[in-house]
Parts: sequence; C-alpha cells; structure tokens
Amino acid sequence: MRTLILAERPFRDLRSRALLLDLPRHLGGAVPLLLSTAAPTAPAGFETFSPEADPAAHGITRVVIAGAFHERPQLEQTLAIAGRALAAGAKLEVRAFTVERGAAMRDPPKGVELLAQAQPLELRDHHTANALMVWRSAAAFRIHPYPECATAPDDALLPLLPEGPILGLSILGGGQMRQAWTARLAELRALLAPMQGWAMLPLPMEHTASPMDDFAGTRDFLAAILPGTSLLLPELAQDVWRRRQFTPARMRALVARCGVVITNQDLPAAFAIAAGVPVIGLALGTDRRAITCLTQFANTLTAGSQLLHPPRA
Repeated sequence: MRTLILAERPFRDLRSRALLLDLPRHLGGAVPLLLSTAAPTAPAGFETFSPEADPAAHGITRVVIAGAFHERPQLEQTLAIAGRALAAGAKLEVRAFTVERGAAMRDPPKGVELLAQAQPLELRDHHTANALMVWRSAAAFRIHPYPECATAPDDALLPLLPEGPILGLSILGGGQMRQAWTARLAELRALLAPMQGWAMLPLPMEHTASPMDDFAGTRDFLAAILPGTSLLLPELAQDVWRRRQFTPARMRALVARCGVVITNQDLPAAFAIAAGVPVIGLALGTDRRAITCLTQFANTLTAGSQLLHPPRA
C-alpha cells in the first residue's frame, strides 16, 4: 500500500508536528508514508512527495488528510489532490482534522463532498464538526478530541527549570492579538497578580518567522502585564534551537511541570488538561483555538481552570 499524507504546511510548527508525528505508527506499514511537501526533506517515517506530482501516476492507493487547516485555498487544493487519487481508485482517510479561520468560512469549500467517502473521518474538535454541518456535508464523522494528548512526555528539558511554582504562558503574537489584550490590561494584571514571583515559562507553538510568533507574543504580553519579569528558556527565541530541542513530547513534559497555564492557543491548553494542570484560556481577537479546546473538555477541566471572554459591550 502506498499512502500519501496531505496536510497544510506539514511540520511547519509544533502543533503540526504533534498532529502528524504519530501517523507512521498509527497507520501501520513498513514503508515510509509519502508526505506532500515542497520541503527537501521529511521527518523519520515519511518520504517527500511533490505537491505537483500526479498521485495516480505514482501508484497511490491510500490518501490521508490530516491536521489543522487555516487557509481556504490550501484546503481546496488538498481536496482536489485527494479527488484525483480517489478517481484513480485510492481510498480516503481523514485523521485529526481541524478547520479554523479562513478554512472554516461558512460557504462550503470546493470538493467538500469528497469527505463523505472517508473511512474513517476523524475530527479533532466540535468546532470542525459544526463547520461540516454548516457546509451541509453528508459525511459521517466521529470526534476524536485532540489526539496529540496521547504524546508521551519527554523530560529532557526539565533539569533546566528552577524549583518552585511555574506559570506557563503561550500568547499568539501579531497586531490584532496585541490590540485585543492591550484593551484588557487591568483585567489581565489582576489575573496574574497572584502569580507575581513565579517563574515564567514560554510555551511557543508557532515557528519563529510567523507574524503570529508566540514566543514574541508571550514576551510582549508579559512585559506589559508584569514589567521586568524574565522568561525561562530564553533559547526558545533562537529558531535553530527551538526546531531541534523543543518537541511536542518536551512541551508536554514542561506543561505538566507548570502550576497554571495561561494561553489563547489549543496545544498548550490540551496538554495542560491532559496533565491535570489548571488552564486559563484567553479569548483574544477572532482566534477560536482556546475557546474550542476548553469548551471541548468543559466537563473534565481541572479546578481553577476558566475561559475568559471580553466583557460584553
């Protein structure tokens, strides 16, 4: 069986890595999975496959759509590639599937009818399930919430942390996010006041070149809320160090060491919930990631967890 993995910018950031790394073990088979990517190399268990290549001409017998999609053109391109493979006789599976922002617009994407042929069709969250219903998709899905929580923790970075309480922080960067939390400074300062004196640990998920880089976003957020407070693991500001040393498994272990996690992201929140760590989700701007994660696990949140929405006008 020749399996082709289709994902939006695969392995570009920590969340994509967390969602895709376990696929070789999960899908089985002794040969590497073919990964549709323009990158010159692929992680262990995968082999690069040009996005321009014809799946039928290369004997693809199974297509797996996996991970998070943010951009509608990327989602529609993925569905088109899968459609060509299915027309040539391939089977379709969908794993850990999430749509957000532009990919989740109310009008259905071109090719969405293809999802009805997927066996299985596994969604990562209820927000994506709602998107399929709004699109009037006939696909029979099941929700397998945040499967990356099964990642086994790697304690390699724990010796770099000090003794005492630690606050984990992961705040998306960018102008819209800054504007959203700047408007709520008084509320946020009151929220963090009991944690003054704690060690502050950044938990970045985005790649450093992203305009939403969450190491920079976390640093700026902390500087405004608790001026003069330094961040642990300053090496995370270095792109090469972050790519080589900061794996999903190591983030999972770091999150478990925290006393509280504050974030507007889903991966740190999901890891915190899985580890029994209180998580405070911030609804900032138009990004729904923290909202979707905390509402998905609303009945299993650790005491002290909460979701903060902006006050109603």
